[in-house]
Amino acid sequence: MRTPARPMLHGILRASDHQAARLADGLRWIEVDGLGALVADQQAERIQHADTASLKRYADLLALIHERATLIPMRFGCLLASDAAVRDLLTRRRERLQSLIAHIDGCVEFGIRLLPTGQPQSAPTQPARARAVDGSAAPDVGPGRAYLARIRERLHEDSRLELGASEARARIERQVAGLFRDLHTEHAHIAGQDLISLSFLIPRDAAERFVARLRQAPPGALGVGLLTGPWPPYNFVGAIDDDLRVLA
Repeated sequence: MRTPARPMLHGILRASDHQAARLADGLRWIEVDGLGALVADQQAERIQHADTASLKRYADLLALIHERATLIPMRFGCLLASDAAVRDLLTRRRERLQSLIAHIDGCVEFGIRLLPTGQPQSAPTQPARARAVDGSAAPDVGPGRAYLARIRERLHEDSRLELGASEARARIERQVAGLFRDLHTEHAHIAGQDLISLSFLIPRDAAERFVARLRQAPPGALGVGLLTGPWPPYNFVGAIDDDLRVLA
């Protein structure tokens, strides 16, 4: 048995930009006090079983709207309880949403997925093994000592990764100084490699200079990675995530 359709939030815009949003059949416009929300009625089952083609159509639609107006983009599947919940979001979080629109106004997002080259300039030393009072290595007294050793190794690895990510981020920041409005960083350790994800919020009129500045860096100076974009600023709208979870 299928569940009733509910509004899937695509994005939020200034009410004055509503003409830019009327680009596809099935979209509805909900407006409250200077803000507008783009929604489409969807059933939860269809969202859960969406295929790659559906996800691409959704991303292409938001990219097209973003070219014409400042858009707070929502990731696919942001299903709210009702139209009333959408209006409640626009009403209760009006100031926050307006501030967010102002922050991303006229901007695009570029992403860098980076494998840093070399080792951090400085790194924590490996923790020394415990020693007996006569200076000899202390005997292994059981699983408790091995467990603590694993914790120390994990903390050491986390510290090394954090330091490497900070240094890589600093090198790229210096390379593109003055060309971005905001920057978000995530990092992980996968299959023995440090992976750093940098998301830059770039004014549209600085986008070409941003890419050119990155290309001016000596080969390997910034690490080995992939540049993506421009995209709608998905990684800079997390400020309303908690509200959406409450209203879903």
